[in-house]
Amino acid sequence: MPESPRTPGEIVFEKYLNLQHIPFEFEKEHPGKSKRPDFTIEWDGRPIVFDVKDFDPPDEPLGSFGQFDPYPPIREKIDQGRDKFKQFKEYCCGLVLFNAGRPLVFLDSPDTMLGAMYGDAGFTLPLNTTTGIADANQIKQAFLGRGKMIRPNRSQAQNTTLSAIITVDIIQPFLMELVDLMQEDRTRDWETELREKIPGFDPNLEVPRVIVWHNAVARIQFPANLFCGDCDTHYGVTAVEQGVTYEGSALPDRLKLSKPRKPGLKSR
Repeated sequence: MPESPRTPGEIVFEKYLNLQHIPFEFEKEHPGKSKRPDFTIEWDGRPIVFDVKDFDPPDEPLGSFGQFDPYPPIREKIDQGRDKFKQFKEYCCGLVLFNAGRPLVFLDSPDTMLGAMYGDAGFTLPLNTTTGIADANQIKQAFLGRGKMIRPNRSQAQNTTLSAIITVDIIQPFLMELVDLMQEDRTRDWETELREKIPGFDPNLEVPRVIVWHNAVARIQFPANLFCGDCDTHYGVTAVEQGVTYEGSALPDRLKLSKPRKPGLKSR
């Protein structure tokens, strides 16, 4: 059976795998399965399957609008991935998302991605029903429903087959660093300094990178030692919360998720 043409997201993900020297098979046939995931790799003696979903540019320019909900486009892709992986419950499964030019899709935002996974990002605030006064000191971040990994009543996991959602994109790390330094101090020749400091400095260099959003309720956890390139990030699960568990040494500061921010998913 001939391979189908690669989508933009598949091309970038394949480039990433090649850059990381990770062997893969494209649209591999798995015994007893009628569907073929886009990519299959072997890692630590077990297969891991990936399906890539692109956010394509809109057919027409977006008009003016008021209220915006960032979650439905991502949740739609999660539903599509869930359907693709129904036959692969015994596999570690990764849903790879790539923005091929669709506006207002924030695949690098923890609030958006975790909100799509666990429920709309919001806050809870205890209210004294007698006085009608809320205690602002007890405001807490919370996931408020509609998430794709936990059922609406929040008492039962819903999507345990999907081990992780994986954002893939292309960045220009040297150019980002150069631009940030120039904004801080325009009096210095930063490009010359960086060329002397960094071997192979090239502001035009484009690098594919990934962000791994681990699913806290997955049946099979995504390996923490996979996709740990110099520009990669893992938003993993610890004993008490979900937050940055790996961040590549060459990642530009502006893209780091480990910067101080609101807390992530708390354990229950």
